[in-house]
Amino acid sequence: MAARLSVSERLGADSFTTDKVPHLKIADPRLCRTCVLKPCIKVCPAEVYHWDADHLRINYENCLELGACRVACHELGNRALQWDFPVGSRGVHFRYG
Repeated sequence: MAARLSVSERLGADSFTTDKVPHLKIADPRLCRTCVLKPCIKVCPAEVYHWDADHLRINYENCLELGACRVACHELGNRALQWDFPVGSRGVHFRYG
């Protein structure tokens, strides 16, 4: 019987094909500045979002494409996040489903 891999080990085996055009964007940075909860930061397991001084920094290259950030922003935040799937075959490629 093969050894079971941890979630971290499984995610570490994933590969990413990034695009030069981000699939995650902020509609209006002022909305992020006035957002009290900043739920996108809290729900993203890949830590794509980081608050840096007075703006939200997005490392879209690490996105696991779950969509939790979009739901959280639109339900609990200020509806600032524009989220689309990466173009074509770009984005995350899961090795272990």
